[in-house]
Parts: sequence; structure tokens; C-alpha cells
Amino acid sequence: MTVYVYKLPGQSHGLFGRSPYPDPWFGLTADTEDELHAFAAKLGLTRIMFQPGTPGGPHQVSATGHYDVTEGERDQAIALGAQTVAHEQPAE
Repeated sequence: MTVYVYKLPGQSHGLFGRSPYPDPWFGLTADTEDELHAFAAKLGLTRIMFQPGTPGGPHQVSATGHYDVTEGERDQAIALGAQTVAHEQPAE
């Protein structure tokens, strides 16, 4: 099973040097939805928190969708074996 965590895009851009988010948020995804949901359950995340993927979307990381997670949940996911990946912004 391969599960991935990545920093959600758009958090480094801010007004007057301030981030629009008080804390960083991360995405949790996997190779398949079944793997993703099983791993998310280990973190205490519920299915209602799942955000389906949008194949071909400009900010797509995975066609399986993702869960938004806090920095603490990201750290817990890594401790459970999730791999960190860098999310590349699409060219404009």
C-alpha cells in the first residue's frame, strides 16, 4: 500500500507577507481509494472528509481524491508509513 502526503497548493502566497492559512494544511492520497480510506480510518478521519478527485483538473495530485489533514495528522501519517511528496504548481 502506498499512501502519500503533500502540502496543499496555494498556501505560500499571502497578502503583505502573511499566509491566508494560520497553519499549514496537507493532502493525504493513495494509489487507490480503498487504500486511502483504510489509511484515513487509522488516522481517525471519516469518509465525509473525503474529497473526490477531478481527473484532468489543474491542481490534481491524484485521481483517487484526497483528505485534508493538519500538520499533526500529517506527522502521524508519516509515522504510519505515508510517503511525503512535493506538489508541483501547474505552469500558468
